[in-house]
Formats: sequence, C-alpha cells, structure tokens
Amino acid sequence: MDTRLIAANPAEVETECLVVFALDHATKDSASKDLTKSNTASKEAPKPEPRLAIKDSVLEKAVAELVASGEVTGKAFETVMLHRPQGLKAKRLLVVSAGKAKSLTHAEVRKAAGSAIRALKPRAIKSCAFLVPDLASGAEDAVRTIVEGALVADFDPDTYRSDRKDLSVKEITVVAPAGADQGKLQNAVTQGRVIGESQNFTRELVNEPSNRLTPTMLADRAKKMCDVVGLKCELMGPDKIKEMKMGAFIVIPILFTFLFSSQVLEL
Repeated sequence: MDTRLIAANPAEVETECLVVFALDHATKDSASKDLTKSNTASKEAPKPEPRLAIKDSVLEKAVAELVASGEVTGKAFETVMLHRPQGLKAKRLLVVSAGKAKSLTHAEVRKAAGSAIRALKPRAIKSCAFLVPDLASGAEDAVRTIVEGALVADFDPDTYRSDRKDLSVKEITVVAPAGADQGKLQNAVTQGRVIGESQNFTRELVNEPSNRLTPTMLADRAKKMCDVVGLKCELMGPDKIKEMKMGAFIVIPILFTFLFSSQVLEL
C-alpha cells in the first residue's frame, strides 16, 4: 500500500473515496433535557448527537441528510457510504463513526481507519483519502494512527487460498489541515507505516505453516527484511547456539529430526 500526505481543502480532494470520521456528542445531561422529572428520566439512553470530527461547512451539508435520517449515529465503527456527495470532487464519501467524542483517542482513530479499509475492500475500491480529525493529542498522533490502522486492516491472511482474490487497497492519502507542520506530519506518516508494516510482516510469518517456514527459511526471511530496511542481522548456527547455552532454540528441531529419522527406520 502506498501512502502520501497532502494539505488540501476537503471539497477539492479528487479521490475514489473520501473518508471522514463522525463522533457522538451526546451526554447523560442531554438525555434528560426534554424529559419531565421522574424516576425513569435517568434511565433513558441519550439520543445520539452525531457530528463530523472535522469542522467543514461543505462536508456538513453533504452529510446533513444522512445525519437527519439517523443513518449516521456515531456508534463506534459503523460505516455509511454516500455516492456522488454534493459539493465534493470525491466520487464517494465514507462516514466512519468513531464512538463518543469525549473518549476519542488515537486508539479509536486507529480502529476507525481500519473499519474504513475493511468497508472499502469488498467494494474493490483501490484508493481513498482520509481527513485528519481534530484530536486532543494533536494532528501528528492522528496521522500516525490513521496510517497504521489502514495498513494493519489491509492485511490478507489467505496466502494459500486457491481462489484468492486481490482486494487490497493500493493507495491511501492523508489530507492534513492547511496550517499544519507538513514536515512533522510526514514523519508521522513514516512512523505509522513502519509500525503497520512491521505488524503485517510478523503476522505473515506467524501464519506460515511450520512445514513451509523452517528455521532456516525463517532466518533467511528475517535477513532479507533487515537488508531492505537497513538493520543489522546476525544468524546463529547450532554451534553458536550451544556455545551461548540457548538450548531451548534447538530442542524442537532436534526432536523433529529424531522422530522423522525413527519413522524412516521403521519403514
């Protein structure tokens, strides 16, 4: 997945799908505003008050009907797709709910970004643009977790599925506020990419069956990864492992060899 950062007006972003987060601003106090004072008033669930996580009049106008109809509630990780949104150059607008506004953190942003990617993949949408939400911990935190969440959600574990289809998203664009420090945000994109790709690399190795990913092949994959990203890699053979008294690392291979040899002898 390719990642890029731009600073632009949301209405001017040309993309297959523009992704914006929505938050529920309802509180316990708002639940009893229009209720008479009674014993049951405190038990009433607050009515959702969904609002976009970014202040933009064009976007608010585009989603006004969805909000009024109750399709957008702010409930965590719900998604609603709007085709040909009014006033936007994007072909589609995906509204992803990220839960309660008062509890929004980078963790919820990460999950919401993942929900967006999982909503787009079955629709064979190959590129999208995320609008950076207003986050208390700052735009850098939001950008980093958007990229990380998107990469992790795009991971496909069906490596050996016979009818495997490539539904991966090929590119995401992070749309930052015009006044933000682009240098710091670009560093945040890089950090999110490193964290997300590292998780996916590990998951890929973990999902490999042991009859395919032997210790030797695992070491080879690790070395290739280190060569690509510029990390130092030291491979240890049986003699070095014994010298360092790391016997636990060779017990299983030795046992496997013994059992395999015994089976051959019995035949």
